[in-house]
Amino acid sequence: MRKVISFLFSSLGGLLRASRGVLIALVCLGFATILLAVFVLKPAYQNPGAKMYDSGLGYASLMRKLGKPFPVVTAEVRTRTFTRAMLAEGVCTAEPFLVPIVPMAKVTAVHVKEGDFVTAGTPLLELDNTKAQIKLESARLALKTSQAELERVRVGSAYVLAQERPDREKINVEATRQRAEQATEKVEHYRNAAKKGLIARTTLLEAEREFTDAIQERELSLLFLKMSEKGVKQSQSIAENAVKDAEEAVKHREAEMDDYVTIAPVDGIIERVLMRPGEYNQDAGKPGFVIASGLWFEGYFDQSDFAWVKQKLTGKAFLESYPGRELPVSVSRIVPVISFNEGGPEINRPLRPRGTGAPEWAATFAAQLSFDELQDDIALAPGMTGFARIESSRESLAVPRQALLSISAGRAIVQLIDEEGQRVPREVGVGLIDDVAAEILSGLESGDRVISEGHWGLKTEDEIEIVSEDGWE
Repeated sequence: MRKVISFLFSSLGGLLRASRGVLIALVCLGFATILLAVFVLKPAYQNPGAKMYDSGLGYASLMRKLGKPFPVVTAEVRTRTFTRAMLAEGVCTAEPFLVPIVPMAKVTAVHVKEGDFVTAGTPLLELDNTKAQIKLESARLALKTSQAELERVRVGSAYVLAQERPDREKINVEATRQRAEQATEKVEHYRNAAKKGLIARTTLLEAEREFTDAIQERELSLLFLKMSEKGVKQSQSIAENAVKDAEEAVKHREAEMDDYVTIAPVDGIIERVLMRPGEYNQDAGKPGFVIASGLWFEGYFDQSDFAWVKQKLTGKAFLESYPGRELPVSVSRIVPVISFNEGGPEINRPLRPRGTGAPEWAATFAAQLSFDELQDDIALAPGMTGFARIESSRESLAVPRQALLSISAGRAIVQLIDEEGQRVPREVGVGLIDDVAAEILSGLESGDRVISEGHWGLKTEDEIEIVSEDGWE
């Protein structure tokens, strides 16, 4: 018996030594099968996106048949900073200032050329002012004449004051008063003499006529005195106004002299020179120069960026003229008008697809980006093209990105966990979505809990079991 047992063990040992390679292969195959089942087949089996998930032998069907709840992971709704990077194509732009030439006169000198940089107040052009100088001298002479006339009015020697001399009228009043008194005495004396028959009737009538004329002259002199006293003030006022009018005429002519030298109204670059020496300016106010002033980058952003682009946001501009250089910029002005500046219905085809599955027109809005703290070796000019990149951030409520279901047109569905621990479908407004989180604009409050994992493929009647909390950031 002992020999038989010894023979069996020796035979088994020989067999094992002969098939060692096969055993090792079988053991490795077993481990590989286990790893495949744990790390590949099981996740695929439980993956709602896999085809077999909802099949009759799938994970969901098995859980429902066993009456077990589906394990889910929840996440808390919290405040998070969202940053949106925005690109704008554009061009360096300047404000064009049309500098008018006011007087109609011959051009005697032009002091600048196209491309020159000028500062406000720099002389640009001169005109022949000979005729203007003559008119100025005439205005000054007219002022002296009006001043002399005012003095004549004040002393009463002006010929226009023939009826406005109160002192003379006072003398006339006194003389006519005395004549009236004398005529009164005379007529009374003649009347008494006529009653006694001492004088003829015709003599009395003559005395009464003289009396009537004397009374009339007295009343007229009083009237003239009254008119003279009131009218002289008005005449003085007229003469004073004439002096003021002449003074204003001199100022006007002096101001006109300034227009015969055209100066730059702003700092900038002379873009165009429209007048030459020897030409005659035939139209008053005709533009003679175009100055490009106040250089900035005119960027065109997509309309989807409108709510994010704000004044004072900073960023970088990249110009074709300076490859590889980052030029600091800041938003100084936003033009709130959406236009088809880079395409639109008037062109034959859309500008480019934007990922919606259908061709789209480029609807943009403009924003002025000011250049900040440029280095000395950077010289900018209107017309330079390039693009700008700015970032905008805001604090908003957020959930993990994978918590969203059925995203469409800024709306989505999340599975909200209510106070009883049950899931409730909730429609929410969705804003910016990044690699981690989704911005929630409406439908949720801070502190709410939503399902972030395990909610895909759930049916209304399925039970859930919260197995962990998502510590998402």
